[in-house]
Amino acid sequence: MQTLIRRAEIADIKHIMHIVHGAQRSLAALGIDQWQDGYPAEDVIVSDIEQGVGYVACDDHGDIVGYAAIILTGEEAYLQIDSWHTPPHYVVVHRLCVDDTLRRHGIAQQLMEHASHHALQHGIRAMRIDTHRDNIGMQRLLQKMGFRGVGSIYYDGDERIAYDLNLDLDNIS
Repeated sequence: MQTLIRRAEIADIKHIMHIVHGAQRSLAALGIDQWQDGYPAEDVIVSDIEQGVGYVACDDHGDIVGYAAIILTGEEAYLQIDSWHTPPHYVVVHRLCVDDTLRRHGIAQQLMEHASHHALQHGIRAMRIDTHRDNIGMQRLLQKMGFRGVGSIYYDGDERIAYDLNLDLDNIS
């Protein structure tokens, strides 16, 4: 499925939160405790939109089918790792989720590819991302796209596996 990716708007919040809640239910059904504490709450998504870092993937009818925060200013938690394979300026992707009826249709990969193109347009040659240690589906996507595991980081004591991708050396489309 080919999608159009655009900046999210406040008017999209209801549709984005529907996707977030579906992702929370899917993770719970898989026994993964990621996002089971109410995160990301609506105020987090609104903040993404207000900061201009929230992006939606839309299908041929304009319906929102995915969401991601694509951030050019880094992630403080990533200072926990000294062994990154990438330069210190990078794009980070957070809150990546896809409509639960459309998983495995390439939407998450398209959002990630959009993030890589966005980074390159801003002269940034690296991507970093993290995911829950039990989120095997996301880990497989990252590995398929050429991301390399770097180590663990912790958010409030919860472990996440960190990955990076050097856009100078690796191709993700």
